[in-house]
Amino acid sequence: MCGRYAVSHSADELAEEFGVDRIDVRERLESDWNVAPTKDVYAVLTRRRRDAPDDPPERRLTVLRWGLVPSWAKDPAMGNRLINARVETAHEKPAFRRAFALRRCLLPADG
Repeated sequence: MCGRYAVSHSADELAEEFGVDRIDVRERLESDWNVAPTKDVYAVLTRRRRDAPDDPPERRLTVLRWGLVPSWAKDPAMGNRLINARVETAHEKPAFRRAFALRRCLLPADG
């Protein structure tokens, strides 16, 4: 993925497109034609509910900050640089290994 992308769809449109069970968005985001690392973006993720761990996982739409900050990083600014991983080696690299195994999500983009 390149270092910038565009998003023009609303939370409701994304929820319909991705079959979201719950929209977990406090503040709606505007269309953005220059999304850069560290900006807030819509994300689609599947997680188990904390209050009902035995229920099947639910797909939800939420807002996350774009960029991966590994648990061992001393500076959150590291997330500015960790936006790309090669699919062939992501499961091996220390920065991506845990997230690759347990915390995947989709970042919808138009271009």
